[in-house]
Amino acid sequence: MKRFLLIFLVLLAAFASRTALAQQYRVGEVVTNFTLVDRATQRPVSLHDFAGKIVVLDWFAWWCPFCQAAAPQLLDGIDHWYETRGGNPHGVPVVHIGVNLQSGQESQTSNFVQRAGLELVLQDFNRAVARRFASSGQPIFAIINGVTNAAGHQPWELIYSQLGYGETSFPIADFRAAIDAVQPAPTPATLRILEPRVSPSGVFSFEIEGAVDGSLRIEATTDFSEWSEQAAGSVSMVGGKTRLEFPSARMGVFFRVRRR
Repeated sequence: MKRFLLIFLVLLAAFASRTALAQQYRVGEVVTNFTLVDRATQRPVSLHDFAGKIVVLDWFAWWCPFCQAAAPQLLDGIDHWYETRGGNPHGVPVVHIGVNLQSGQESQTSNFVQRAGLELVLQDFNRAVARRFASSGQPIFAIINGVTNAAGHQPWELIYSQLGYGETSFPIADFRAAIDAVQPAPTPATLRILEPRVSPSGVFSFEIEGAVDGSLRIEATTDFSEWSEQAAGSVSMVGGKTRLEFPSARMGVFFRVRRR
C-alpha cells in the first residue's frame, strides 16, 4: 500500500510539473490579458492598456546581478533608441515596462528603478504572471505585439521571450530584431477617383489616392445593370497616387472601384 501511494505521488508530481510547463507561453502564442498593480500609484494596469504598441516586459529584482547588468543596456538600447526614432522602423511605438519581483526593501528597489530609468514599474511579488513566461529566476523578458491587424503577427502575440541576461550573450540586437519585425496594418487606398481623362490617342485613365492592391476591384458597365471586372492595361504610381489606363475604353463606359 505504501509503495502504491509513493508511486501515485511521484506520478502526480510529474503530471503537475508537465501541466505547469504546458501553461508557460511559447513564442507565437497569444498572451491572455492580465492586470498588475502600478508600484507608484497602486492602481491596476492591464496589458491591454497598451493597445497599438509593442510591449517589452522586464521582470527584475534589485539584488539580481544579471538584472543590474541588463538595466543600462535596456535604457540605452531599447528605451532611448526607440524614443529618439519615434518607434520602430514602421512607426510602431515601443513601451518598456519593469515588473518588480521583490517585495519590501523599497529603498533598494527605488534606487534600482532610478538607475534603470524605468518610468513604469508593476508589482508581481508572487510571480502570478512571471511564471507564465519562466518557472523561476530573473530577469525575464517578454516582447508582445499589441498592434491589431499587424502584418504577420496576431494581436497580443508573444514575439520574443528569454530568461536571464549576460550569461552567454547581451541580446539587445535580438530584442530589436523582434521589435522591428512588427508592422502595422497597411493603410488601404482611399476609394476616391481623381482626374479622369482621355488622351488624344483615346486612352482613358484615372487616378486613385494611395496604392492599389489586390483588395480593390475595378468594374465597368454601359447600362448600370451589369458590372464586369476590368483589368487595367497599365498601372503606375504618380506622386503618391495610382494611375490606371484603359487603352480599349470607349465612350459610354462607366467605371467604379470597389473593395473585394
